[in-house]
Amino acid sequence: MTEVKIVYADVENQLKEMTAANEGLNPTKESPIEGNVLDVVDKLNELSTNLETLLTKYQNLLNENILTTTSSVEFMKETDETLSTGIKGSGGYRMLAQ
Repeated sequence: MTEVKIVYADVENQLKEMTAANEGLNPTKESPIEGNVLDVVDKLNELSTNLETLLTKYQNLLNENILTTTSSVEFMKETDETLSTGIKGSGGYRMLAQ
């Protein structure tokens, strides 16, 4: 049997750091370059718009992943506490031996 140990405080700290970094992202594009008729300017403006869209989608996806991970960690923590209470209430490790 393999045992998985989770240090909840470490996981929660990492999630807080990820949340802060995600909130610090600023996917707003620069103002379009105007008054220039070169094709490269049109391409740069288009690229800037695409990059803003991509960063916004990334930020939303990262936020969803943080929320999902937070829920999973909370569920595992509650499960650990429930199992621990069950083991302690059954007289120790006899429950595991059965």
